[in-house]
Amino acid sequence: MSWQRYDLGFRLLSPLHVGAGRVGNLQRTRRYVHGKAMWAALTARLTRSASGRASAADYVRVGAQVKQTFRFGYLFVASECGKQHWPWEEDFDYRFLSSYASTALTADNAGAEMGALHETEFIGNFSRPVETGGHPEPVHLAGDLWVCDDGVPGWQDALRSIIMGGERGYGWGRLERTRLAKKELPTEEPLPSPVDGRTLAHVTACPTSDRVRGPVEALVGWERDNDSGAGVWRVSRHALCYAPGATVVAGTRFRIGEDGIWECLT
Repeated sequence: MSWQRYDLGFRLLSPLHVGAGRVGNLQRTRRYVHGKAMWAALTARLTRSASGRASAADYVRVGAQVKQTFRFGYLFVASECGKQHWPWEEDFDYRFLSSYASTALTADNAGAEMGALHETEFIGNFSRPVETGGHPEPVHLAGDLWVCDDGVPGWQDALRSIIMGGERGYGWGRLERTRLAKKELPTEEPLPSPVDGRTLAHVTACPTSDRVRGPVEALVGWERDNDSGAGVWRVSRHALCYAPGATVVAGTRFRIGEDGIWECLT
């Protein structure tokens, strides 16, 4: 068994919302795509391509295969020429984030329902220029992907066009693959690397080590409870992690686990 590392890139065709919790009436988005969102998008595409009218059992079966044979690096915003734009850069929010306000309507007079006004933050599919006279540019996403042996049949075709994140019913989260290239010789396990001394994913927090430093957050989300029947959702088991962008002591080595979360080896 061997793992192959790929350089993966997408063009963002519509706004992208990857939920990061709610503050007041604002539904915040993450500034990147985490591994679990990638897993869900690829699982959905593979299942529908193979089964047509797929059942809940089909999604569970394919999802388990994807989780076993893939390790997903986080996707970060990039320009068309391949330059990465990190969430910790000073002008990141101004250039790439925006929001959309909406409300539910009352049935009697089609007016705004009391307390229903909310705002959804998103990564835009075109950047906001920072220089006078500049023009909006297409937004891309780039990151790494590790595949065990040959992966799941059809995975490369499935990644040509995927949909992920929230508000998909409104056409959000559409991605078109622009790059898929092998980066390195196969290895026995997927080993990610920091960039400029910073982590590019969540890292499992270890209170006995000071090799990683940065903000710590509880990584939680909603997931379908397949043991309780279709349509039942639960809060996923939380993990305390250093947020992406944490600083790393030189020489620290990592392994990438399920959902793209890094674990310290040294």
